[in-house]
Amino acid sequence: MDLSGVLLVSDLDGTLIGENFTVPERNLRAIERFQKAGGSFAIATGRSILSGGRYAETIHPKGLCICLNGTILYDYQRQTIVWDCRLDQHTAAAYIQKFYDRFPTAGIEYFCVKTIHILRNNAYVTEHLNHESVSWSEGPPIDADEPWYKALFADDPDRKDEMEAFARTFSHEDVRFVSSSENYLEMLPAQASKGNALRKIVQTAGYDLKQVYAIGDYYNDTELLEAAGVSAVPENAPEDMKRRADLVVGHCFQGAVADLIEEIEYRHS
Repeated sequence: MDLSGVLLVSDLDGTLIGENFTVPERNLRAIERFQKAGGSFAIATGRSILSGGRYAETIHPKGLCICLNGTILYDYQRQTIVWDCRLDQHTAAAYIQKFYDRFPTAGIEYFCVKTIHILRNNAYVTEHLNHESVSWSEGPPIDADEPWYKALFADDPDRKDEMEAFARTFSHEDVRFVSSSENYLEMLPAQASKGNALRKIVQTAGYDLKQVYAIGDYYNDTELLEAAGVSAVPENAPEDMKRRADLVVGHCFQGAVADLIEEIEYRHS
């Protein structure tokens, strides 16, 4: 079977990753088989380069990978940033201050290439840092020239929804807000999304869009799925995302990505 020219891009959390933040063995075997047949596998994640790299070490993606929800394209084989999209620090800091003042229980983080900076901690931030397993520091970056890529606001689901509604009450043409889980609201550069990043990959590598597959489980994956030739979501995705996707595969705990790869293999057999 020749899968040359086929690109598969997968979200990590809730999609590729299963129980206990590990990749199911079915997924690992399927990805290895897929890439040996000539396909290119890539990840598209809200995680940083270093946090995503923990999984890249086991799956060895050949394709360019999308980090920090579309603000960075990273080549894990060459360990190089291929493209990035940054927040303007002055305006980003002003927006962050709005949320800091309005939502006193919200945890607030913002991300540079190698470090997460914590403006205010809470239980969700602590949990997030434990999952990321990367370096972090309190307060803003010491180096004023260190690029900012995204901010994250974390709280209970109802308060997260309130923050999302609050973001719609003021003008912010230079940034966009996106829900990445029931507890997380993220602020990204206006032109940043997993979908725009995927379009850059397709243009750079010259893929036929019909041979580009994407899978993701949450609303920050919406643009990724829209940009792909074939979109898929796991069984654990919200119902409205299932209705919009081309394919619905199994639960992430049971190997949703392996299910999609088996479908790709069937289509190319």
